[in-house]
Amino acid sequence: MIDSLVKKENTILQRQRIYQADTRPVYQRLPRSRMYMTVYMAFFTLGMIGTTGGLINAARGKKAGDS
Repeated sequence: MIDSLVKKENTILQRQRIYQADTRPVYQRLPRSRMYMTVYMAFFTLGMIGTTGGLINAARGKKAGDS
């Protein structure tokens, strides 16, 4: 029952060689890293747009519902 965990092959060195041989930046080497970066950048961009819009409205002296 536990043999599948105890007698499992150690693949750390093989994976380390693969990742270190890759020429891409560290944040792009892992699987699905492009998806993670895309989602992060989308939320970051939306947050920055919201913050910038709020600062512009505050500088103009407008409130959120005013036209």
